[in-house]
Amino acid sequence: MAYKTLVKWGKESIEIEMDPSQGVDGLKQTLQARTGVPKDRMKIMPKSKGLWKGVLKDTQDLSALKLDGISPPIQMLMMGSATLPVEPVKKTIFLEDLPPEEAAKMVEPSGLVNLGNTCYLNSVTQCLRVIPQLRDGL
Repeated sequence: MAYKTLVKWGKESIEIEMDPSQGVDGLKQTLQARTGVPKDRMKIMPKSKGLWKGVLKDTQDLSALKLDGISPPIQMLMMGSATLPVEPVKKTIFLEDLPPEEAAKMVEPSGLVNLGNTCYLNSVTQCLRVIPQLRDGL
């Protein structure tokens, strides 16, 4: 027997028919076909009371759940991205990560060395450094 299910994914609401006999893999395959999110990147959590607790595990037996006692539609929340993150073209290198010889070659590094909570003062210093009259005066 299939149950009407509403899955919230970001700002989208996806209506599907969930068949508990197909198990977690069948549910994830249905959601993958509708959203493009790979099964291994999905996190499914219940919104309706009486389902499972926490994130749905692949070993969960959906047919053992008492779904008849839940008012339709059964509600779930899905998290996961359909696209993989893209590596940056050029790797960011920070001044702190450079060897001392290369760090010494840098022209006028802006800012201060962070001493705990000096990051706020450091950001103000970097903003003021952009003003030509102030930079030339120092």
